[in-house]
Amino acid sequence: MKNYKLYQGALITALMTSAIVAAPTVQAAKGFTDVDYTKEYGAAVQSLVERGIISGYSDGTFKPFADVTRGQAAKILAGLLKLDTEKVVDPKFTDLLPNDEYYGAIAALQNANIVSGLADGSFGANRAITREQMASMLTAAFNLTDYDYDGNLPFKDIVRNSNAYYSIGPLYENNITKGVTADTFGLKETVKRSQLALFIQRIENLEKNRVRQSFKAKDLGGDVIEVIAANNWIAGTEEEFFRVRLQNDKVDIEALHEGTGSFVVASYKLDGDENYEYIGLNKYRVTVTMVDGKLQMVCEETDELSPGTVLFFEEDHGINAKNLKLETKDGHTVSPKVYSYKPYRFDGWEKESIPSGTAYELTLLEAGEYVATFSDDAGKSVRVGIHAAVDGYDIYLSEAKEIKELFVPTKEIGFEVQSYKVEQYTGALIDEELLDVAFSKDGVTVKRVGTGNAVFSVRLMGENGQKLYVHGSIYAVSGVTSMYYELSTQEEMEEPPY
Repeated sequence: MKNYKLYQGALITALMTSAIVAAPTVQAAKGFTDVDYTKEYGAAVQSLVERGIISGYSDGTFKPFADVTRGQAAKILAGLLKLDTEKVVDPKFTDLLPNDEYYGAIAALQNANIVSGLADGSFGANRAITREQMASMLTAAFNLTDYDYDGNLPFKDIVRNSNAYYSIGPLYENNITKGVTADTFGLKETVKRSQLALFIQRIENLEKNRVRQSFKAKDLGGDVIEVIAANNWIAGTEEEFFRVRLQNDKVDIEALHEGTGSFVVASYKLDGDENYEYIGLNKYRVTVTMVDGKLQMVCEETDELSPGTVLFFEEDHGINAKNLKLETKDGHTVSPKVYSYKPYRFDGWEKESIPSGTAYELTLLEAGEYVATFSDDAGKSVRVGIHAAVDGYDIYLSEAKEIKELFVPTKEIGFEVQSYKVEQYTGALIDEELLDVAFSKDGVTVKRVGTGNAVFSVRLMGENGQKLYVHGSIYAVSGVTSMYYELSTQEEMEEPPY
């Protein structure tokens, strides 16, 4: 979490040195003659004045409806973010020179991808900033741009999925901004001093209550960092309980709701030619809890593996696989501590894509070679070989349903087979017979008789010169053999390759 005292100090410094306030020698009045303290902005002005963050003019006014310029807004944001305004790269705005008052602040913000120029290539430092421009600056400055906002804004002047929608949405969601009316945001209207006071107060409250932790590339021995996996969704919902925000040299993790999950980061070194050299992976377990009404987050480095999952659909295998017997490849019973087996919930699936029948989820917590026997209460069963391998901090699964022979019915072939020829084996020993092929009026049976993984092609021939090809594969996972086939006509075989 950001240190609030340091944050407030930066805020005071930025505002007191900005041109948005009156001369620093002016003392703020106890009550400005032009401020309506019964309004929300009046309370914000009073709070900021009482803490010495902002002041008014020598005539006892605050000028709450005077415009704020783009340069003034830039200076405030650069100060709030404690950006280095000296060592900057020239942003190349046509109306900005290194000796201009706001040059350092504008350049620092542009270098950090927080601000951009106008369509004509200028920055427009002395132009009044619009509410849309201010929103864009704030969402970028305070890392709200990564919010996958999908809300319904009440403002009829904001088009859904527009740039304004994604910059204003997170601010509205966090109660930082409102509309000029109940249904109008006022995109092109200018930001007034009273509105800026409200923005400052609301940003203060947001920053004060945000729970975050940063992970920097340099602390992991690299120059660049990236998140390659994150388990951060609340079960059964499409809602995150922590959010990941990535910059080139750091990752920010922010707590949103209670939950437990993890994320994995990879770090890299960069040489002078911008080539990446992989340094390594680090995995962190994230625990977010609610204590006395406030979120607390703990991120601890861990070497635990993320489990792998197999889904078993009745539609695919023909049985209601309510029972499971799990063994190692060598036939030893596997402890329930190593796996879980339960009905699968289709949360987030489109209704039309949900398969018919029952569905179950097998989750494995350790790598290894497994054989799962799924069965129903009627005595039907299916064996599946499962290979669980570790890649980084995740367990990835490959599987094979036991199929020792294939039967291709005559109805599918389209003619009665009179003879066949094995055209090709790939992956099998040359002197080893791989297949046994038999045919009858009912169809063709292909059995595996050799060992090893391979692909094959069998040409089927009919009485009147018909030809059809059976292309297939034979493979084994954890000692369980599976076979697969598809059919091709002679015309399809003669088609030129793409």
